[in-house]
Amino acid sequence: MKPCKAFKDYAKQIIANAQAFADALKAGGLNLVSGGTDNHLVLVDVRNLNITGKVAEKALDDIGITTNKNTIPFDPEKPFVTSGVRMGTAAVTTRGFKEEDMKEVADIIAYTLKNVDDESARSKARARVDALTAKHPLYADGTGTLA
Repeated sequence: MKPCKAFKDYAKQIIANAQAFADALKAGGLNLVSGGTDNHLVLVDVRNLNITGKVAEKALDDIGITTNKNTIPFDPEKPFVTSGVRMGTAAVTTRGFKEEDMKEVADIIAYTLKNVDDESARSKARARVDALTAKHPLYADGTGTLA
């Protein structure tokens, strides 16, 4: 495959993953700031879950999902707290995730954010993340760990 074709296919997959991810987050009861996405990013307003972006970022980090707290339009919270969390799809697409995987990621995120104070739920979510990342290891040798 020509390098240009490969990059175009990769870019298309990033967008397809983002759209599947956004749709699944909405189906899971999360509010997206723009109602969806046309690019690789999704911004979730977490106020309906009675948490802040800072709490969401920490809860997701604890289970192995990296996000960034992010302000939303007319955010009532301070910039270091925020009412939103921003997520992208480039890294997981590079790792080999497809649309079905993105639905699982969205379900894990919704489950975690709806149960931020439940250690048992967090443990279950972490196990789901581990299973998904084992399916798509970082390295060809299958280790999934950084050397």
